[in-house]
Amino acid sequence: MAETPPATTVAPPPGPLAGLAILIIVLVLIAAWLAIGSLFLQQTSLIGGFLMLWYWANNEQLQIKRLPAAIIGAVVGIGLGWALVYGTVNYGTTGLIAALLLLILALYLDIIKAVPLVVNTSTMLYVTIAAAPLVQLHVDWVELVLSTVVGGLFFGLAVEGLQRLAAKYAPAG
Repeated sequence: MAETPPATTVAPPPGPLAGLAILIIVLVLIAAWLAIGSLFLQQTSLIGGFLMLWYWANNEQLQIKRLPAAIIGAVVGIGLGWALVYGTVNYGTTGLIAALLLLILALYLDIIKAVPLVVNTSTMLYVTIAAAPLVQLHVDWVELVLSTVVGGLFFGLAVEGLQRLAAKYAPAG
């Protein structure tokens, strides 16, 4: 008999004024990541950091304790996408089959939640993006990993800092 997962509580959406404040903060963080990331990455590689922010915000509710699994899973997903290209280009059908078997193994591990720190929904999101032909034709794989890791750390530190600052100055209630 399958276990019922515990119910998760979802915070109510912010009001209009708080939503506007959050929007402004998000826009400032995006502009900051564009400025910082463009110093050492091609603009096409910045997608890794933005995708990590989107994933972490929407799937992990910006919980800092969930960021390591999100980043590690993303790197595994990028690696799987790279393996599909590398295996096929360098070893033909045999390489493609080997990469597909790795992908099938990752899917199985995600389904049974065997190693959630390494293979998780972040892995599946990133392998989906990394396996897209348009991405494969134009991506610098090392930069995509750097963008994902550094962008994830940048957004994680910024959000955690802002949350701590807000908690410090929030009215007592």
